[in-house]
Amino acid sequence: MEEDGGVEMRPVRRFAAITFSIAIILAAIIWWTFSVEIILAWLFGITLVTFLTYGFDKAIAGSGRTRVPEKVLLALSFAGGSLGAFLGRSLFRHKTVKASFRAKLWLVVGFQAFLVFIYIMWVEAKI
Repeated sequence: MEEDGGVEMRPVRRFAAITFSIAIILAAIIWWTFSVEIILAWLFGITLVTFLTYGFDKAIAGSGRTRVPEKVLLALSFAGGSLGAFLGRSLFRHKTVKASFRAKLWLVVGFQAFLVFIYIMWVEAKI
């Protein structure tokens, strides 16, 4: 297993490092290749990575392998991958029963909606 300073990396740190690194690389490729705004490239990259992470976690469920921690799934959603989370939950039928996870995911989405509202009211109003 990977080590960090002589101690095994915890699954949260390992999966967070992997998924966010992939999202950053993907966003950079999208931004550079298609010349879109960096925020749109990020949202596309994080959404795709979030969706694929839900699929990966569902695929390894029950195999005895280390699962993707819920903290990582929620962090991906919080970072802009909410659409990927909802699509992944729906398509892979993953994390749909656990009420505590659903509640946390809806809190993330509610917070994001609040941020969008603030952006529209503050930034767009100044234009």
